[in-house]
Amino acid sequence: MSDAAKSVEDRYRHGDLDFETAVQEVTGTDMDREVFARIVHSLAAAEVPGGPALSEHDAALLEEAGFVTDPAAATAARVDRDIRMQHLLRSSLSVADAAQRLGVTTARVRQRLADGTLWAFDSGRNRLLPPGQFTADGAVPHLEKVLPQLGKDLHPLTVQALLTQPQPALTVDGRPVSIAAWLTGCAGTDAEIEQVVDVIAAAAWEGA
Repeated sequence: MSDAAKSVEDRYRHGDLDFETAVQEVTGTDMDREVFARIVHSLAAAEVPGGPALSEHDAALLEEAGFVTDPAAATAARVDRDIRMQHLLRSSLSVADAAQRLGVTTARVRQRLADGTLWAFDSGRNRLLPPGQFTADGAVPHLEKVLPQLGKDLHPLTVQALLTQPQPALTVDGRPVSIAAWLTGCAGTDAEIEQVVDVIAAAAWEGA
């Protein structure tokens, strides 16, 4: 835990922060009561028979940490997952938003979703595209060459993390970089693209 997170925890323990403010400071995500209401709903659903359980990934992390039988740890993992998911829902692009960002029609975006050169997930009646695929004024360069390697059944949090978090196998000047950063800075050679494909394949294997 970082020093900043410890400071927030101490302030919360001493009653200087309410829970919502403490979570916002730790996560850096601005959340209103509606977001917390959705998280409460998710926690309540997890307690009823047939409710959603922890993902295999979250369960594995808890087991590695020795928290398998700790209800507080399981709840914390669910809250963390739900906060990250609510943030992703807010920051993802709709089909119309993606079309505007790319300077194409919505029909073209749907065509790219169909052929796998863009990736989206369903949220209610909407399809949302995780923001890790985009730059401020377009798409991450060369991403269309590797996105077809992503399984359509991956969790959207997994896809966003895979695109935006540093990957040990991709290094620039000795420092790990994300897939998005790697593709943005590379020339798109076959060898450079193959390195990204290998990272995606390894992630898919680990998640199987």
